[in-house]
Amino acid sequence: MSKLTRCRKCGRKAVIKLKDYRISLCERCYPEFYEQLVERSIRKHKMIKNKEKIIAAISGGKDSVALASVLTKLSEKMQLEVELLYIDLGIKSYSKFLKNIVKKVSNLLDLNLNTVSVKNYGFSIDDTENKKVCSVCGVVKRYLMNKTARELGFDVIATGHTSEDFIEFFFKNTLSGNYELNCKLVPRIDSFDGKIVTKIRPLFDRTEKENMFYVLCKNLPFSTEICPHAPRRDWKEIIYYIELKKPGFKRAFVTNLAKFMRPNIKKDYRYCKLCGEVSNSEICSFCRIINKYSKFNGVSYDV
Repeated sequence: MSKLTRCRKCGRKAVIKLKDYRISLCERCYPEFYEQLVERSIRKHKMIKNKEKIIAAISGGKDSVALASVLTKLSEKMQLEVELLYIDLGIKSYSKFLKNIVKKVSNLLDLNLNTVSVKNYGFSIDDTENKKVCSVCGVVKRYLMNKTARELGFDVIATGHTSEDFIEFFFKNTLSGNYELNCKLVPRIDSFDGKIVTKIRPLFDRTEKENMFYVLCKNLPFSTEICPHAPRRDWKEIIYYIELKKPGFKRAFVTNLAKFMRPNIKKDYRYCKLCGEVSNSEICSFCRIINKYSKFNGVSYDV
């Protein structure tokens, strides 16, 4: 950014230039602009209904910290009841490091922090096979988010998925032939069963860059560490390259997904015979993971 670039709102030195919106903003004005964009998306896509209790999943990374902060800021204006949820995956020192950050964030934002650990089920993500670790991690997080949110009495789970995440999921689903999964790439997925909690993605049309600048301007702690099990970021690099060549690509892509995609109403499902949660098969994926990796002889399914 040029040293001469000034904030359009107050004239101070700008720290970020948003080409999509043709605006440059300083560190004081940007957070308000960002919060207005998120509020507009929430209202436009009807992500939150009246008096719904929200639990926001927080990992300690920039996106989830931005989510926690913006929901806190909007809670008074939109009459939101918000708490946080951290899932301790037991990944060596990495999970402990993230948990400390999450605690600091919850204290700074004055939000109640709920935690659940996979060690309560007798295993950790580190115990899984290297080739399957990301798949197992995804199953575990989805299961524990839903189960914990429901048992704590929340109506909605908010996650910090970004525009890059949505586009990456779309490409992967399409190229692997799992087209039906693209129907989940919408701002809000309503519950189809009493055991399933509604999910929202308030940052679906925000970028990682926007989120990072927001938490930096708000002076909030966040982790820049990469998970030791994380795969290569090839898709993200491709998305960044397209955006560089075609500014506005990401926002246009996810905006049209939200406009044209419709979630499938799940009809053919059952309940896991071991834990009772919604499943596509007799035994759910989470229980199969426990049966394979848990060190407990008898597993308690209470969080």
